[in-house]
Amino acid sequence: MATLPPAGDATPEQELIRWSILVALSLIALAVGYFVTSPRHRFLSDKISPKMLLFAPRAGMILGISTILVSVGLAPFSNDVYSGVICPCHWTENFHEQYTTMSILVAYAPMKYVIWIGFNTVAFLAMITAFVGIHRWWNNPVFNSKGRKVVLTIWLVLMFMLAFSISADLMFSRHFDRPLHITLGYAFFVSTALGALFGHPLVRWETISRREAGLPISEIGQRWSMIAMSICFILSLWYLDLYELRIVSPTIFPNKTEGILAFSEHLLISSQLIWMGSLSHVFLAGSDEEE
Repeated sequence: MATLPPAGDATPEQELIRWSILVALSLIALAVGYFVTSPRHRFLSDKISPKMLLFAPRAGMILGISTILVSVGLAPFSNDVYSGVICPCHWTENFHEQYTTMSILVAYAPMKYVIWIGFNTVAFLAMITAFVGIHRWWNNPVFNSKGRKVVLTIWLVLMFMLAFSISADLMFSRHFDRPLHITLGYAFFVSTALGALFGHPLVRWETISRREAGLPISEIGQRWSMIAMSICFILSLWYLDLYELRIVSPTIFPNKTEGILAFSEHLLISSQLIWMGSLSHVFLAGSDEEE
């Protein structure tokens, strides 16, 4: 049976230092994201065209899923030691006990470098996606009603919450401060589930409006969004039940194992990334005449 790395419990001073760094970097990323995407204030416009920004959701999807696959692929070959514990990731010996989550892998080299770089970049691309979406939809007549404005605002907040919680979850990793990591993990999974749930109606409303106006639409993007949103929401409920509630999952897996939990986590994260990737199809539909 694998031995998991020690669960950290940081001091208030250590937490404050990391919070300060995280908030400062998040504000810088927020400002950069706004000025890169704002139609009025865009800088680097000579290097980043408006159309290139529309590929941000797809790039986030590809990078995020690749980060999971590369980290999982590297883990069996890691001999890194953390606090006297050799990486408990050699599931060639025992999948159920040794296939493990991103929060465990991030304690060990070389996976921690891949995860830190990969998912922090995904967080920034999620922020870019939120800005592209708000610039595209906020002044769109389709979203003039109060109800639709509320849905759009909630989606925007959830996307920013998703981007922030990804970086925060890495900053306060399990081996640094387990209680805080778990709390931030809940924020991540809530924003994951609800981000797609509130985002798909925006895609649908725009698609219906553009179809009625005879404008180009992406049927693939809308179907992709609907399917990925449904899977993401179902997997969120499954993961919550598997990890915490234990209502339905015990009938399928009487004994919850590290491997099953980790595989469910990877599927959930991938489903959110796939939903985000669908937005590139939606954004690109008719982008030529919108430029």
